[in-house]
Amino acid sequence: MSKRDEIFALLLQADGFFSGQELSARVGISRAGVWKHIKALQAEGYTIEAVRNRGYRLQPNGVRQQEIEAYLQTEWLGRAYRYLPEVGSTNIEAKNWADGGAPNGAVVMADLQNQGRGRLGRAWSSPSGTGIWFSVVLRPRLEPSMAPQISLTTAVGVCAGLQQLGYNAGIKWPNDIYIDGRKVCGMLTEMHGSMESVEWVVVGIGINCLNKELPPEIKDVATSLAIARPDVPVVRAQVAAVIFQQLEKYYNLLYEQGFAEIRQQWLTNNITLGKRVKISTLNETFYGQALDMQEDGSLLVKKEGGDEFKLVTGDVFFA
Repeated sequence: MSKRDEIFALLLQADGFFSGQELSARVGISRAGVWKHIKALQAEGYTIEAVRNRGYRLQPNGVRQQEIEAYLQTEWLGRAYRYLPEVGSTNIEAKNWADGGAPNGAVVMADLQNQGRGRLGRAWSSPSGTGIWFSVVLRPRLEPSMAPQISLTTAVGVCAGLQQLGYNAGIKWPNDIYIDGRKVCGMLTEMHGSMESVEWVVVGIGINCLNKELPPEIKDVATSLAIARPDVPVVRAQVAAVIFQQLEKYYNLLYEQGFAEIRQQWLTNNITLGKRVKISTLNETFYGQALDMQEDGSLLVKKEGGDEFKLVTGDVFFA
């Protein structure tokens, strides 16, 4: 454990202020060194009070491993954990870790992503101190053709976690999570394997949590947990731990019982079916009605004035 992590752990466990002198003695560095690490932690987004003659007090709302573990109730998901204050993309870090032998359920969490990505290569805003930006490494015993089921299962798990926390969450095909008609969570799934087997799947998840304001270009279509329920304090570590628990639950269900129950949960919580939608694919754009999410995860759409269409990859907009 680094000196900074030692200081953080001591502040996290303290009931009140921790003097600089005591931190210096416990960690084995000078008081100037303690102050340097305090400033670095503050730069990472942590609120640490510094009061003369009293010391330091942490007001935690971060996503370091020590904070997550205070709420974590999983068996395997999130037990291998890497926290990075800033990263280009957690998916890139997780893929590199997967290639290096990361275990099933390993998580890469960042406080800030400067190259966050969503579906179809879109940018995903991931500012510091506001959200939960993480990627999960999975090593499922599934055929490659069944890999899309991981994305749908992830959507079910995240939706269940947010509902457990009291949010009115629903799923827009295939795996966007909405609260009260606005997007709060996006996902990006990437796979490595062969025609015969899956070596690993990395699922990147971004959830807007503490944002009180969103960029102008998305403020009318996106939301955050703080915006959705301004009367409820949002503790990022708790949100992450609850979602880890629900993801583990539904991944286990997929592996042990297959996709049927996952599909039923998706159908129960979807906000897409029965709606008039605009569909955009590489080849065409059209309007229709969303009819069903099929066994393979595709969306069945009835074109206006036309035939039924099976959407495997593309964009769905409410029309």
